[in-house]
Amino acid sequence: MSKTCVNHKEAPSITMCFQCHRPICKSCTLVTPQGSFCSSECGMLHREFKESQKAGQPVSGMRRLETLLKLLISFVVVCGILYGVHLVAKRQPKLKRIDMIGRLLDVFKARDQGRND
Repeated sequence: MSKTCVNHKEAPSITMCFQCHRPICKSCTLVTPQGSFCSSECGMLHREFKESQKAGQPVSGMRRLETLLKLLISFVVVCGILYGVHLVAKRQPKLKRIDMIGRLLDVFKARDQGRND
């Protein structure tokens, strides 16, 4: 914790704002039942955050983006695993039966050969 208040550089800090975590002195401290804050705005932000958490509402509009990002990362990881199995299956014949990419490529090759005949 910083030794001086963020608002009064000559005053020693006694605590940190519960919301923004800035060091504050005794004269800047706003004490509420929820904690010590540097301003009424931080107190209101903290109260709104706690109320939204109790109601089960998303804190921000980022929930969908977070979900889509998690799905995209999961898809990329699964594709990476499948590709890794495909590369190893070329050298290890025992893995041919779980090589999904190799099976798909075989299906497309057979279909193309059927059209060429």
